[in-house]
Amino acid sequence: MKKSVQLDPRVQDFLSALASETRQKLLLEFMDGKEKTVGELVADSGLQQSTVSSHLAQLQRGGLLIRRKSGKEVYYKPDRHGISDLLARLSSYLRGCC
Repeated sequence: MKKSVQLDPRVQDFLSALASETRQKLLLEFMDGKEKTVGELVADSGLQQSTVSSHLAQLQRGGLLIRRKSGKEVYYKPDRHGISDLLARLSSYLRGCC
């Protein structure tokens, strides 16, 4: 009988967050390394505020972004340590299966 291997739920959320081309494009907005507000991302992307907020929430759940609130503004930035950890987990999984 084969041993059933389960993918870590955090890695599943990570992969799910990256599955959307729109979320991938939003991530590219952070290439300058700076925090961005929802408003800045709306202006840069041309998407509706609700759409951007929904995608950012998915990216945060996936371990790709950190959220910080200051007054009425919400700021996002890449979670570099979280991303590194999740990539290591994914890599370990792939080395074991493939």
